[in-house]
Amino acid sequence: MIEPTKLLKPQNDPAPRWFHIAVAASMVLSTLSAVYSSMKTSAAMQALVKENSRLVLASSTPLLQLMSSNYDGGKPSLSFKVTNDGNGPARVVWFEMKSEGRLIKSLRDEVRGEVSGNEPLSLYITTSTIAPRLISPGNSVTLFSWDQPPASEAAALKLWRQFDRQGRSKITVEACYCSVLDACWISDLDGDIPKPVERCEASERSSIKG
Repeated sequence: MIEPTKLLKPQNDPAPRWFHIAVAASMVLSTLSAVYSSMKTSAAMQALVKENSRLVLASSTPLLQLMSSNYDGGKPSLSFKVTNDGNGPARVVWFEMKSEGRLIKSLRDEVRGEVSGNEPLSLYITTSTIAPRLISPGNSVTLFSWDQPPASEAAALKLWRQFDRQGRSKITVEACYCSVLDACWISDLDGDIPKPVERCEASERSSIKG
């Protein structure tokens, strides 16, 4: 009688200790690598978000400036204009104008205040209200415009020249305006860097009227 041959499973030799250590070390290194990669990705994403926020803010930041001139439209004319030279719309909340520290409520009244006595004058002055107002980038608002009176109107011409030589140079302004993202600044509109503020409070200021 022939007995079937039995197939014996080979004995699995236990792996050496160094092999287990190597496997464990490999797993630890793999985990550390994954954590490090995750941290680098997170840092890169945060930097990207920060840069995108900076670009969005820069692309929507207004910059208001005050322009004063005695010649406009090819003819002698006194004017005050506010221009938005920034990249985004400016929401003007309040706008104060002063002459040697004294608050001016109206440029038209400021000019008429220089008239001596009760002398009647016809002053062809154009004014505009500046606050509250939205000024688009690249646009301007003419606060005050006064063409030089003809020689036949001697009293008005004298007043025009007086305001040109003395009154105009005494004018200073301070305004608070915000971007469409509600970032706000206070500025004297003379080219200096505007001062960032949390918000503009119109109730605490008196804006000049037209």
